[in-house]
Amino acid sequence: NGNISFFQGSKQLLNNYPVYITSKQWDEAVNSSKKDGRRLLRYLIRFVFTTDELKYSCGLGKRKRSVQSGETGPERRPLDPVKVTCLREFIRMHCTSNPDWWMPSEEQINKVFSDAVGHARQGRAVGTFLHNGNSYYEGTDHPGSQDEVFNRGMQDGSGD
Repeated sequence: NGNISFFQGSKQLLNNYPVYITSKQWDEAVNSSKKDGRRLLRYLIRFVFTTDELKYSCGLGKRKRSVQSGETGPERRPLDPVKVTCLREFIRMHCTSNPDWWMPSEEQINKVFSDAVGHARQGRAVGTFLHNGNSYYEGTDHPGSQDEVFNRGMQDGSGD
């Protein structure tokens, strides 16, 4: 693998693809993934795509959407198919050669990609991506309409 000296400390994911991550990123991805191919993919997506690439893409471009009502803004393009294919192949290869790893299905792989795009768009992780790798948000749900319940009690006119 020494033929790419200018990518110092980099690891090429697959020979035929120009997709690189650093050895440090690779270690972090593997150590944090707990032998789950989906988690590994999630890390690799973050290392291989910039937040903007994710944010301004239409994900894998699978859903053909009709022209949206007067939506302005840059045309959303699918994520770079070279990187996407590389990551898919890489996850499969990694899980095949490490049978104790969980091999995600095609749908699960697609979902990881679309989740990553969704998270980037919500802007929750912009900037935090780069630091400590623990910044992936699993989506928080807020308990819904509690205050409605309180308000209702106040307005039933039972005061004198």
